[in-house]
Amino acid sequence: MLSKEEVKELRINFWNGFKRYCAKRRVNRHWVLTGVKIKCTQLKFYADREKALVLFQIDHKNPLRRYEVYECFLSYRKLMGESCGEDLKWEEDYAGIDDRTVSAVYFELAGVDVLRAEDWEGIYAFFVEKMILLEEAYWEYRDLINERLKGNAGNN
Repeated sequence: MLSKEEVKELRINFWNGFKRYCAKRRVNRHWVLTGVKIKCTQLKFYADREKALVLFQIDHKNPLRRYEVYECFLSYRKLMGESCGEDLKWEEDYAGIDDRTVSAVYFELAGVDVLRAEDWEGIYAFFVEKMILLEEAYWEYRDLINERLKGNAGNN
């Protein structure tokens, strides 16, 4: 059993390793992540003891507003699926992150452990490959989603 301090150190080493992985492979990207500009939505890397995720996380405090934003994303499901691939998952109520319920559009790499160093290389490769796809979808549909959300806000 690992102590809290050991777990914290492993997590720090994991994320520092991701930076080194990107630098070594010349993945010179400024990831969009929290600068998404779609209210209550982030692009996110996530890894725990069971899985790794690359996702659009929609986490408005008001579930009705969260559902509304998710529905806007959902209206682009077919188009996003064409550019991102069939393994892109959609969940209106996803509880796989820190025991919070969010809406999510995501890629999942199951059976990996953020605390197991031998899994890191595979997680890093997954992160880079899938985040590039989600970022491209973000740039493609951001303005359309924002316009639609503004129009919906006027109807409320």
